[in-house]
Amino acid sequence: MDADRPTIFARHRKKTLATVLLLLVLAAIAAAELLLRTALGLGHPVIYDTSALYGYRPLPSRQYTRFHGAQIRFNNLGLRAEVDFDPDPNDKILFLGDSVTYGGSRIDNKDLFSYLATANLEGFKGGNAGVNAWGVENIYGLVVESGFRPARVYVTLLPERAFYRGLAHCRGMPFFNVPPRFALTELWYFFCTKQAHRKHRDWRQYADQAETRRVVEKAVVKLEEMDALLRRDGCQHLLFITPTQNQVVGDQGKDPLVLELLEEHNLPAMYISDMLASYGLSEQEAADLFYDSVHLQLAGHQIWAQVIRDELRKCIKP
Repeated sequence: MDADRPTIFARHRKKTLATVLLLLVLAAIAAAELLLRTALGLGHPVIYDTSALYGYRPLPSRQYTRFHGAQIRFNNLGLRAEVDFDPDPNDKILFLGDSVTYGGSRIDNKDLFSYLATANLEGFKGGNAGVNAWGVENIYGLVVESGFRPARVYVTLLPERAFYRGLAHCRGMPFFNVPPRFALTELWYFFCTKQAHRKHRDWRQYADQAETRRVVEKAVVKLEEMDALLRRDGCQHLLFITPTQNQVVGDQGKDPLVLELLEEHNLPAMYISDMLASYGLSEQEAADLFYDSVHLQLAGHQIWAQVIRDELRKCIKP
């Protein structure tokens, strides 16, 4: 009789299998969470503020360990810098730009061109105010409209596409105002943002030539106003146009509309693509300066730092 009685496992087979399956799923989730945090640095993204004037920028006095252990520190003014800034602007150099200047989350602060270009400039401290996806109007909003002028020397570095962005806002970007609880949450939000972007077309697909020109000219005028304001205040301002990989090793030329309007408004912009010729790089070495179409590898940050440092030395005195 006892031998014929079903075992506990047999009586509760479905419940047992469901429990085992649930434990396996939970173990897989826990392992994925641990892997994303330790190997990729997810779970503690950079936290941004928001502003109607400049869009958004990183919160101050924060430190993060991101992709593959990259160390990202923001000083008391929200700049990627290894030291805090005191109120005296006379010994400060401020870098402005988009994600090329910001440097991404794969590179330590000390490997950025903003750090390398100023590391050996005696008597000066450098700070990096570059922000992912910023356009010219974001920079104008920060420096002019919100009065953020903590330095005596300003270095603005822009890809040509930044002149087409208008005022970029944090909403709709894969950036965080509120920290996610889990690394998987950050990954999920990033995926959702990427998918949401698929349902939108770039505004230029609907704009005619006249409207496109107005957008770029608006950005150039803002840049011109910022340049004039800084110079009236006794500051130095250097403007660099950073190239795409295809402009350095391919057949893509300079954006004719951006070039035309910069010249029309007498903005002395230095094209890094022109300045690279003196470095004698092979085609492969030039290609290896980039890790995608526009952002820089470590070697790219080192070359950009040399270009910028040479120009800084011409215009500043200890």
